Amino acid sequence: MGVTLYRSTDASAPSLNGNSGSLISVLDACLVNGYGSQPAAGWTKAYSGTNQADYKQGTGSNGYYLDVNDNAPTTSQEARMRGYEVMTALGTGTNAFPTASQSTFGVICRKSTATGTTARTWYLIADATCFYLFVETGDNTSPIAPMCFAFGDFFSLKASDTYGTMIIGRNVENANYVWQETFGALMFSQGIMGTNTTPAHYIDRHWTGVGGAIGFNKCSSYFAHGSQNNNPVVMGSQYSLLPYPNGPDGGLELAPVYIVHGGFLRGYLKGIWCPCHNQPLSEGDTVTGTGNMSGKTFLALNHYSTVTIAGNSMAGTGQGQVLIETSNTWS
Repeated sequence: MGVTLYRSTDASAPSLNGNSGSLISVLDACLVNGYGSQPAAGWTKAYSGTNQADYKQGTGSNGYYLDVNDNAPTTSQEARMRGYEVMTALGTGTNAFPTASQSTFGVICRKSTATGTTARTWYLIADATCFYLFVETGDNTSPIAPMCFAFGDFFSLKASDTYGTMIIGRNVENANYVWQETFGALMFSQGIMGTNTTPAHYIDRHWTGVGGAIGFNKCSSYFAHGSQNNNPVVMGSQYSLLPYPNGPDGGLELAPVYIVHGGFLRGYLKGIWCPCHNQPLSEGDTVTGTGNMSGKTFLALNHYSTVTIAGNSMAGTGQGQVLIETSNTWS
């Protein structure tokens, strides 16, 4: 299956709101069943219960599982999420990531700032191996900045990396503060080369297969980070060094988002690009690539984070932007 962009504004798209089960409806529709003119992403639903489900990755993936508890485990505004290598029943499996000792509840996917049926704008980008869910929960409205949850395989520098599956979410339950948002955070210098990791960022295992789930950091081009050597920044923020558009080519310059842990570069996220400019586009803008990006299309989404990594606080306002590759060109 190829890459598909699903939106809450699509005909026949399910509604995502602050009630229990609405996330299950969205994941069922996008990953498993399809809706309207949108095909399914190629995942299967292995187990299900009341407002709960376990989803298995599709063809070409590591074949791991995502456990979703959307039955108001603490509040109906959020769901608990955890990855597993193997599952044998609803919410039951082996080799979890994160492990119970790393997090008693897994990671959090926030759906809405309030309970009830108020529909939230959402975007889900997926193939059979990986998906990203961005939700305008109502927590951040000036400017609009979606919350993000991510699960699936990444492009690994190790050939046949059967442990290269990640999960990213929130590390705190039932809170509307933006500092729980971690997806947009980048870390550089000693932070990525040591043992420090970004909250609610987990990989199934080390590339050697030794041990269980491990934490990781993300980094990108120096042009996206500037002089903030130890302070985390949000990708596409005020610390990006290049003016937009870039003078020589009038272009939008993008860089991959790399995965780093234990002092090594493990790989990079599929379909996620970091602008080397300060929020160059408006929320929801789409652009088409040229040159070595020819054939690719992108969706711009704002992001907000004030996460602290290893005692280092987020530099600046925490406002930034990511570019999501929406064409069937992830590579």
